[in-house]
Amino acid sequence: MIDNPAKTKGTWAWLLQRVTAILMIILLGLHIWLTHFASLDEELMDWDNVEERISTLSLLLVDYSLLIVVLFHALNGARMVLYDFVTRNSYRRLTDAALWVVGIIATIWGIAIFAPILGWA
Repeated sequence: MIDNPAKTKGTWAWLLQRVTAILMIILLGLHIWLTHFASLDEELMDWDNVEERISTLSLLLVDYSLLIVVLFHALNGARMVLYDFVTRNSYRRLTDAALWVVGIIATIWGIAIFAPILGWA
């Protein structure tokens, strides 16, 4: 039984910050391996090769996952820092809403960057 729920209020944010840090290391390693070492051909890289490699499903999954994980990690970290200075609950809710808006816009923008390369636009 939890005696003081205020002590556990930030537990999920703290835990997810650690989980996303580990995921960032794994996904960044996968990204580097997929972009630099996964190709078996010995030809020099030019735009056609880069475009072909970027459009592979494995690299897209890794890159979009990396985008989501990095954004969550960064915005959750910013939230934790801001919570050290913002003590009123109404301002904390406003901070959360602003960070959600920034996160959603940044995610859409990050996905839209690859749209012309993938033929979505």
